[in-house]
Amino acid sequence: MNYHILREFGELILNRPCLGAPPAEVAAWYERKADLFECIAAAEGHDPVGALRQARLARRHASRLVTAGSHAA
Repeated sequence: MNYHILREFGELILNRPCLGAPPAEVAAWYERKADLFECIAAAEGHDPVGALRQARLARRHASRLVTAGSHAA
C-alpha cells in the first residue's frame, strides 16, 4: 500500500466522528471513507472489486444517514 493511502487511512481513523455526532458529520466521514476506497481500487496491486464494494457500502450508509437526518429535522 502506498504512503498516500496509508496516510489517508490514518487521518480517516483519527477524524472519526464521536458518538452522538450529527448525522451530516457522520455521513461526510463515510463519504470520505468511500473516496479512500475508490482510490485504493484505482491503485495498482489492490483488489479493485473488494475496494469498490467497500466504497459503495460507505456511500449507501452516508446516504441513509443524510435521509434519516433530514426526516428528524
